[in-house]
Amino acid sequence: MEIENKIVSAVVLGIKTLYGQDIAPETVQLQKTKKEFAGHLTLVVFPFLKISRKKPEDTAQELSLIHISEPTRQEAIS
Repeated sequence: MEIENKIVSAVVLGIKTLYGQDIAPETVQLQKTKKEFAGHLTLVVFPFLKISRKKPEDTAQELSLIHISEPTRQEAIS
């Protein structure tokens, strides 16, 4: 779907911007969000922990913040 492609592109760009690493779009994993949480899709951050060298929560937070603070990237996920 189109939204998934936009999210994948935004994550690839975010990893490059934050950590200086190029990743293949195929490494970005999206899953349906569990019913007990808000949202429709969840980004699996475990494949990026070696690159970020941080906890899953911190990696996810950094990826989300970069898109909020930079309008061109925010457009990529909206």
